[in-house]
Amino acid sequence: MDEKSILRKLRNRDEKAFEEIIDLYSAYITAIVRNLLSSKGTKEDVEEVVADTFIALWNTAERINYEAYSSIKAYIAVIARNKAKDWLRAAKVQNLQLMDDILIIDNSIEQLIVQREQQRIIAKILKQLKPSDWKIFVAYYYQYKKVDEIAQELQMNPQTVKTRLRRGREVLKKFLIKEGYGSNED
Repeated sequence: MDEKSILRKLRNRDEKAFEEIIDLYSAYITAIVRNLLSSKGTKEDVEEVVADTFIALWNTAERINYEAYSSIKAYIAVIARNKAKDWLRAAKVQNLQLMDDILIIDNSIEQLIVQREQQRIIAKILKQLKPSDWKIFVAYYYQYKKVDEIAQELQMNPQTVKTRLRRGREVLKKFLIKEGYGSNED
């Protein structure tokens, strides 16, 4: 059966067509998801994202424009990439705690102590920012959101978000220099 006819059947909620798609593309989708999650996800996480991909395909089957897509493989790959990215975003937010080992690079005790002190100072500085600036700074640097996304969420101009990020970095840099963790050069 060719892909267009499989898509037409899927659009009409044909379970056999759906099973055929799963049989044909599950290894391909698993490879995409495993590659995107790399070392960040477990085998179970990969399986979950793959399952979410096929569930999303089934849930959107009626809206698929089968004339526009010559390849179901490419269509499913896009869904898989988006689901994997969603999983990565959610995992970053869930695992993030501002005071937890964000800056730890080296396992030596001396380096650990210095990094803990830097974390304490950064947390102290962030608390001194205006609440809206604090939200912007945390969203950008700790939740990895894009400027446009932050601007939309906070109903601001993207340029305003960039300006506030720059000011926050300047404040952070001045305090770190004051505490002896950097220099005025750069």
